Amino acid sequence: MSNKKDERASTETAGPEAKDHLPTVFEGGSDIGGRGSDAAIEALFVSPFRIDLIRNLSNIEERSDELVLSEQDRQWLTFFLQGEEYAMDIETVNEIIKPREITDIPRVPDFILGIVSLRGIVVPVYDLARRLNLGEVEVGPQSRIIVCHHGDGLIGLLVDSIAQVVRLNERKIEAPPAMLSGLDREFIAGIGRFQGRMLILLQLHNVLNPELV
Repeated sequence: MSNKKDERASTETAGPEAKDHLPTVFEGGSDIGGRGSDAAIEALFVSPFRIDLIRNLSNIEERSDELVLSEQDRQWLTFFLQGEEYAMDIETVNEIIKPREITDIPRVPDFILGIVSLRGIVVPVYDLARRLNLGEVEVGPQSRIIVCHHGDGLIGLLVDSIAQVVRLNERKIEAPPAMLSGLDREFIAGIGRFQGRMLILLQLHNVLNPELV
């Protein structure tokens, strides 16, 4: 099937600097703004964008910030979905591609849009918003498919836009709040904080498992 929505022209930029508050998926939360450095965004939008280049970009940025890294630090790819900022462990990411023609397949959950061919490899594509029960992704100029490792294969996740690569200390990752609105707890690994922003960290193994509904 073709992209389910026509791409919409957009010249909007990120909003005001984000405040330290809960995302709207949590009770009483509100939106997060900010999309990371322009250099990170430009580089991440290159398609295909290989994982080794993503790591190199992150290392360069962090050296410039004079950050001291430790064994507890992990890299996370951050992205936007329905106005919120999410993150996934970069070790699971194979590459990032632009949306392309998707072939429909029958008798699958509604969050599976179909399949694409990636250099001869068949890759199922999920609408990540549908997967998380947050509506659906409307494909636009900034939309991307994050291609992730899952078992012996690959799965693509359609998202609104890519933000940047960040490092988070595992000891500072917080458990998700007891009260969730819209998101299932099994899909959330925790909450991270980066430069005053709150990131929703995905439990990607569960997100990619099509049998977990």
